Formats: sequence, C-alpha cells, structure tokens
Amino acid sequence: MKTTLVVLAAGLGSRYGGFKQLDAIGPNAHSIMDYSLFDALNVGFTSIVLVVQESMIVTLTERYITKRHWPITFAIQNADITIDDIKYSRQKPWGTAHALWCAKDVVNTPFVLINADDFYGRESFRLAYNYLQKDLGTCAVLFPIEKTLSRNGTVNRAEATIENGWLQTTVEREKIRMEDDTIVYSTAKGEKKELAIHTLVSMNMWGLTPDIFNFIDSDISGFIELWKQNTNLEYQLPSVIDAMIQHRLMEVKAIATQAHWVGVTYKTDKDMVKNQLQQLHDSGIYDNL
Repeated sequence: MKTTLVVLAAGLGSRYGGFKQLDAIGPNAHSIMDYSLFDALNVGFTSIVLVVQESMIVTLTERYITKRHWPITFAIQNADITIDDIKYSRQKPWGTAHALWCAKDVVNTPFVLINADDFYGRESFRLAYNYLQKDLGTCAVLFPIEKTLSRNGTVNRAEATIENGWLQTTVEREKIRMEDDTIVYSTAKGEKKELAIHTLVSMNMWGLTPDIFNFIDSDISGFIELWKQNTNLEYQLPSVIDAMIQHRLMEVKAIATQAHWVGVTYKTDKDMVKNQLQQLHDSGIYDNL
C-alpha cells in the first residue's frame, strides 16, 4: 500500500529563537528533518509532503529533489483562511490542524504526520508504517515522558489517556521538568503535580487517513468563530483528533515506541543533540544519508 509522510515544516520555532527545520545539527551538516525523511523512506514510505512557507521551496527543492532525488511534493501553509469567500489572516501560523489541512490536495493515501524539528527514530516510523499497511485505521505513536524532557528548561507535552490499547484523549501538560528525580508539571493554578516516569505522551506523530480532511473541512468554520472571540487561539491537530474520537468518528490505536526522541526545544539543547546523533552515526545506521 502506498503510504505518505507529511512533515509540518512551516512553524516559527519561537522558544528556540529562529528556524530549526534546516539547522545543521548532525554530522555532515544534516538537519533533524533529513533524518526523518531518510528513516521514512528506508522503512517503506513511497512519498513525502512537506508543508512549508513558500519562501522555503527553492532551498528545499535543491536539498532534497535536485541532490537526493527524493519523492517530495510541497504544500504551502498560507497565512490566510478563506471561509464562505471571507478571508481571515494572522501573522503567526494558524496551528497544526490548519497546516495539515493545507496539504489536503496533495495527500491521497494513508499517511504519517510528524513535526519537522523532532527526531522520532527509525523504529517509530516502522511501527506507524506497519500499522497503516494492515489497513486498520489510525494510530498515535507515543513516547515515554522520560525520553522527551530537556535539561535546559521546561517543556509542554500532551499526556495520553489509553484504554484497552486505544487512545481516549490527550491533555496538555505545561512546564514539565525533572525535580529531585521526579517528573512534575504546573497546573493553570500554579500547583505542582507529578507524572509517572513511564507516562506516554504524544509528540505529534500520527498515522492517519485522508478522511480527516473531510472533518476539518466541516470543523474549521467553527474554529474561526471561536478565534474571532480570542485571536490568540490556534487550530491544533490534537484537538481535532480528540473531537473525532469523542464523536466516534475515529478510533486511534495507541502504539508505544521505545525509540529515543531527540529535539531542540532550546538552543542550549543543541550540543546534547549533536552528541546523540553522532552516536547513531557511529553505529552505522546513517552511513548512506
């Protein structure tokens, strides 16, 4: 079965302080996105869609199509949303659900969606790919919280609630950090709560089908009405998936991966990430990248 990788690569990276998508962080000036595309193609994905800002297309074409001949198509995440011939605009990206929606005209197979600036590990791609090949529907690849923390500051993560192997919901936990060998987060009221070390969290790695575009088509106007009341709102994919689960329009298999997530939340994470990627190169897994 043909399977697509969809990569959300148009974000601004505000906490990091700049664009991360093409930041040379691995040996031989590889970016984190280079590894994800390489891993996906190696486990069997047949095509890649990069959701980007239009200004990035020339650089990415040279990097991936001209030099590597990878099967890549671009979808542009615009700053506008048009509903009933009315255009709504904002400077910041609208959110991950809108980014995915921008790819609806170029994605017509089951697909795995990821962030451009997260390293998920080849085993994670293999787990998602194998599940989609069985034509069993949608899935979420989840990581143990302990493998997703930063030593240089707090992080936000979506805690997964699972019943009998199926995702029920995700809840955003903010300001997660390690304190005295315990993982804690802060509530909206400033209270400190603990998270079990093996708590599974979503890092925005989803196995989906094109059916989700039909739901977003009908749902995005409702988001716009809410946005009119609060222009800081973002249209986020976990909220869309949660709504589909609650309305019994989607069942999401929860798949735990033991792969090591690697990411640069803060610029000070960079040296540690470089060391982790160098170790993977030393093992030989990326000799042909």
